[in-house]
Amino acid sequence: MPNTISRYILRRVLVYLFAMTGLALLALLLERMIRVMGIITNWEGGLTLVVRMMLNLVPHYLGMALPAAFFFGVLLTFNHMNRNGELAVLQASGLGLIRLLRPVIGLALILAAVAAVTFSYLQPYGRYAYRTIAHDASHVTIGSSVMPGKFFHTDDMTFMAERVSPDGMRLGGIFVYERDGSGRMFTTTADEGSFLPGRQSGEIMLLLRNGVRTESSPAGGAKSTLTFDEYRWPINRGDDWSYRPRGKDERELTLPELWAARSDAPPGIRVAEIRAEYHARIVQILSVVFLPFLAMPLGLGGGRGGQTYGIGLGMLALVVYEQALQFGLSLSAKGIIAPMFGLWLPFLLFAGGSLVFFLHTSLRIVSEPLGSLPARVEGLVAGISGRLPRLRRST
Repeated sequence: MPNTISRYILRRVLVYLFAMTGLALLALLLERMIRVMGIITNWEGGLTLVVRMMLNLVPHYLGMALPAAFFFGVLLTFNHMNRNGELAVLQASGLGLIRLLRPVIGLALILAAVAAVTFSYLQPYGRYAYRTIAHDASHVTIGSSVMPGKFFHTDDMTFMAERVSPDGMRLGGIFVYERDGSGRMFTTTADEGSFLPGRQSGEIMLLLRNGVRTESSPAGGAKSTLTFDEYRWPINRGDDWSYRPRGKDERELTLPELWAARSDAPPGIRVAEIRAEYHARIVQILSVVFLPFLAMPLGLGGGRGGQTYGIGLGMLALVVYEQALQFGLSLSAKGIIAPMFGLWLPFLLFAGGSLVFFLHTSLRIVSEPLGSLPARVEGLVAGISGRLPRLRRST
C-alpha cells in the first residue's frame, strides 16, 4: 500500500508540475517573442529565426519556472488530499507526513540534478547563442548600405541593385561581380533577392531568385554558366561584425569555468562578479531540495472545507526569497559583502525555516500549521470590510 500511495502522490505532483511549467514557459516565451519580432520583422525567413531564438531562451525560463511549478505542485497536491480527507485516513492508518513526503523528496533530488545541468551548462550556452542571433539580426549593414542603382563595394565583391525596399532587405534587378583569391571572376545577375541571416556570426546570406551565374577565367572568356531558380550566397562581413567570443559576461560562463576563474577573472569581469555568480548558482540548485518542506505544511492550511491561504503565502515566500537572493547577488557582485552573507545567509534561513516548519507540522498534531495567524488575519480583514460601509455613509 505505501508504494501505491507514493505513486499516487507523485502522479498528482507531476501533473501539476508539467502543466504549470508548460504554461509558465508559454507565457514567458510569448512575451519575449513579441519583443523579438521587432528585431527581425524585416527578415525573410524570420519565423525560423524566431524559433531559434526562443529555443535558446528555454533554459533561462526553465530555471525560473521549474522550481516554482514544483513548489506549487507539492502544495496543491497535499492541499487536495487534506481537503478531501485523504490525509486523515492515511494518517489514521499509520502513514505520517514524513513518510508521505518521502517520494516527493526523491523527486526534488531529481529536479535538483536537472537544475544543476540547466544552471551549469544550458543557460550559459543558451544565453550566448541568443545574444549572437540577436546581434546578427540587428546588424544588417550591407542591406542598409545598398542604394538603388548605385554600386556597392565590399572586399572583392561589387554589388548593385536597381530596386531596393525601404528596409534594405528586398532587392530587384541585382548584379554581383566577385573575384576570388585565385583570380577567378564570377558575374551573377538575378531578377530579385533578399538578405537572410547566416549560420555563423558575422555572416549574411544573399538569397537570389531567377538568375544567371557565370564564371570567367583570369585569361578571359567564360568557363561555365549556371542558370538558377534560387541561389544562396553566403557573404562574410568580417571579424568586425562578428559577435564577441563567449565569456565576456559572467552569466555566459559554465559552472566549472566560474570555478576556474574565481581567482583569475577574464578581462572585463571582476573577481567579485565571478564569485557571486558561482555561489548564486549553487544556492539556486540546492534551494530546489528544500521547497517541499515549505510547500507541504502550507498545503495543509485551512483544514477540510477551509480557505486555502497557503497559495498566497507560498507565492509571497517565494517572491521574498528570490528578491533577497537577487539583492544579495547584486551586493556580492559589487564586492560590498561576501557571498556567505549575501547569498548563503538567505539560503540557510530559507532552508532552516522550511525544515522547522515541516517538523513542527509533522511531529505534532496541529489543526493549523500557522496556528492562529490565519484566523487573526481573517478577523482583521472582516473588521476592515465592516468599517468600509460606515465610511462611505459618513462621506
